[in-house]
Amino acid sequence: MNIKKVTFLAVITNIFLAVIKIITGILFNSIAILADGIDSSTDIITSLVTFFATRLSVKPPDKLHPYGHSKIENIGAKIISFVIFYAGISLFIESTKKFVTKEYFQIIGILPLVVTLISITFKTILFLIEYTYGKKYNSSSLVAEALNMRNDILLSSLVFLGVFLNKLGLEWMDPLVGMVMSAIIIKVAFEIFTENAYVLLDGITPKDTWIYDTIIDVCNSCSGIKNPHKIRVRKIGNVYDINMDIEVDPNMTVKESHNLTKCIKEKLIKITNNKIYDVVIHIEPFENKENEPYGIGGENEENHNHSIND
Repeated sequence: MNIKKVTFLAVITNIFLAVIKIITGILFNSIAILADGIDSSTDIITSLVTFFATRLSVKPPDKLHPYGHSKIENIGAKIISFVIFYAGISLFIESTKKFVTKEYFQIIGILPLVVTLISITFKTILFLIEYTYGKKYNSSSLVAEALNMRNDILLSSLVFLGVFLNKLGLEWMDPLVGMVMSAIIIKVAFEIFTENAYVLLDGITPKDTWIYDTIIDVCNSCSGIKNPHKIRVRKIGNVYDINMDIEVDPNMTVKESHNLTKCIKEKLIKITNNKIYDVVIHIEPFENKENEPYGIGGENEENHNHSIND
């Protein structure tokens, strides 16, 4: 199965779940089931965004986009975060209103419990598929949707618990579960927004900072290289684009210095499991002194100097 089939499957599944939960929520006066149905409706939108983003992101580089189109997936993930956040806020307001004003009822019948069990089952299967193929094809938007789906499994489980307790006589559990669900939704939205903001700002996420130490270690392992500095890393999709300066013997030939840069690049490709977009290395003579832009130094210290033209 490829990404196109996975995203299409996600759209169809979310449409099915949204329809049955919204209808059930309305017919049985359950704010929790209705909220779960609305959440699945937002999943339809996020699935559609992912569906189109994954197709556009595979376009090759061109004159206007020399670094390719991979960040379209990050833009798609950002859109997903806004949709999820809006749904979370809306659900929180409605659930709180019903809880405070005591506008809750005992849910009648077994169908609401059956519907929530169907939702849990389908979402679990969809999460496993999306996460597996998202990691396999390094698709950030598909992984983001999978993480949202994992959250949905917890939400549907909470709905099941809330409906079950409601039927036992605790009517207030229905809007209370709605409030808890909305808080979780808002949290997930914030996490997706933050992670993709780093990439869109030409940076890396906090969990990727290990790459700087790795680069310095690789430079130190290649004989003839001193003072790796002005190291700057950004992510393009799920691969690293690296810029850096190194110092070498000023009497070294061009070919010899070029071999040193090849040593760095080949080792980085191996260590990162081929997750390198490009490595651009500027060669300088030993003990070169100049005012340079921001970057991480060989001592793993941040260089805050401005460019020489400032």
